[in-house]
Amino acid sequence: MKAQFVNGTLGRLYLSLYVPENQSGDWVICFPPFAEEMNKSRKMMSGFARKLADTGFAVAIPDLYGTGDSEGDFSDARWELWVSDYLNLLEWLTAKEHRRIHFWGIRLGCLLALEVASRFERNPDSFLFWQAVINGNLSMTQFLRLRMAATMMSGQKETVNDLRKKLLHEGKLEVAGYTLSHELLNSIDSLSMPDSNIAGDSVVNWYEITSNTDKPLPLPTRKIIDQWKAIGVEVTVRPIVGDQFWQTQEISEVPELIDNSLASLKDLQSPGESGLEGLRDLIFPEVNHEIPVQISCKNEILSAIHHGSESETSKGVLIVVGGPQYRVGSHRQFVQLSRALAASGFPVLRFDYRGMGDSTGSFSGFEDISEDINCAIDSFQRINPTVQEIIIWGLCDAATAASIYAHKDNRVTGLILLNPWVRNEQTEAKAYIKHYYVKRVLNKNFWHKLFSGKFKIMNSIKSLISLLNKSRGKRSDESPGSVQMSLADQMEMGFSLFKGKALLFLSGNDLTAAEFDDTVSVSKSFSELLMDERFTIERVTDADHTFSRREWKSIVESKSGAWINAI
Repeated sequence: MKAQFVNGTLGRLYLSLYVPENQSGDWVICFPPFAEEMNKSRKMMSGFARKLADTGFAVAIPDLYGTGDSEGDFSDARWELWVSDYLNLLEWLTAKEHRRIHFWGIRLGCLLALEVASRFERNPDSFLFWQAVINGNLSMTQFLRLRMAATMMSGQKETVNDLRKKLLHEGKLEVAGYTLSHELLNSIDSLSMPDSNIAGDSVVNWYEITSNTDKPLPLPTRKIIDQWKAIGVEVTVRPIVGDQFWQTQEISEVPELIDNSLASLKDLQSPGESGLEGLRDLIFPEVNHEIPVQISCKNEILSAIHHGSESETSKGVLIVVGGPQYRVGSHRQFVQLSRALAASGFPVLRFDYRGMGDSTGSFSGFEDISEDINCAIDSFQRINPTVQEIIIWGLCDAATAASIYAHKDNRVTGLILLNPWVRNEQTEAKAYIKHYYVKRVLNKNFWHKLFSGKFKIMNSIKSLISLLNKSRGKRSDESPGSVQMSLADQMEMGFSLFKGKALLFLSGNDLTAAEFDDTVSVSKSFSELLMDERFTIERVTDADHTFSRREWKSIVESKSGAWINAI
């Protein structure tokens, strides 16, 4: 994979290019899903792109303006801007010679692919759709419900209509960490697949993820397909059993979807080979000292972004990514953090470890990424020879991994850890009882549901009994006589051996942070250790696990920068 920045309409765009040695002359252009769905889908996207390249296809995956690693803020993103950037990209790719082009859309990206196709000088040779969104208004309603769910946890009540009115009045609205503009909402609201100007000679391979291949397609989808077939569009629909990878809690893959999609495109592939003349015309200088980096690690390649600073410094920040995400982070928090720290004078490197995001290899768990961190630090120092002190910044399980690794590498002098992951079945059950059930009983909405008959009390009683049993017993994955050291014990040992300093951020509204607090509170040795002057604990009231609001992210960014400067 070759990564680079290219000129866009308003700012430079991050472009992932998967270029085979022997190309058939076919290009596959990816139209990614919307907002957090792109974060969750990245592993599937890069995995399919590599398979395509192995088969002779060249693949281009651009990050839209205001998304991923590209310039701009999501609040400034516009549908027309995205269309314009794609049209420019297509002109670059076809400038030297005629190439067969296939449009690959994922979720809302399918509607974007159709919009771009209707304005391009020629029809794509085929469309490949993964779980197509067919109605923009419905998609935005579902997106706004993420805001509703978040505010309900704090006792507020907001309807979708309330949010739409607020967006109209204020112009922008924060949803799940993304600042959505009224202009972007309006544009997407107006989109409908039945209204798309698809050419009658188009070829469409449409894949639907389902739990049962015998289950019929949704009626709106069937109507669209029938409508297209009636005007001569060649539509092939294939149901695939698998997880909804764009929204699963953990990173999920659907190998059957990749294999079937590859077979569909191979049936349309050009015979013979052609070169990639003109590809060098896509190369542009780095953007604001941000450059793509490839790191070699155990015969695999890790994808990374380096953020340079204007001043020379002995301190550099390595962002280790945790959870089901890649180097961009949920709601682009790692992109924003990196740019803020670089602006404060500290170079930053953020990367995907093996088996995550755009990196190659298999993911074996966050407990096994020490070699990845070591290779990333080696690469970081090659880029910045003056950097002698590494501060590792990590969230959730990445925070735990960093705390276990730090004492083994004398280049690491500081740790910034957010909501460290110390979970096991027993601590999870205890935290859930203490921090969820108690709050629920004190919430007036709970009693309203109970007395109105809407609350299924027997289900809750069974759930509570199960949690109580887990909180008193051993972990379910622990065999009799097991002496496996818990994550909390590993973290405590790592802290005790680490000679540097650490800054811990704990969210006020997060079960993971609550578990960490509870685990420390019942351990005298761990509690005393964190009282040492080497450790600083910052609590962000009401913040959720990923600090999704701009105000919470700003607190983390400013205090991280100030702390690094002070140590």
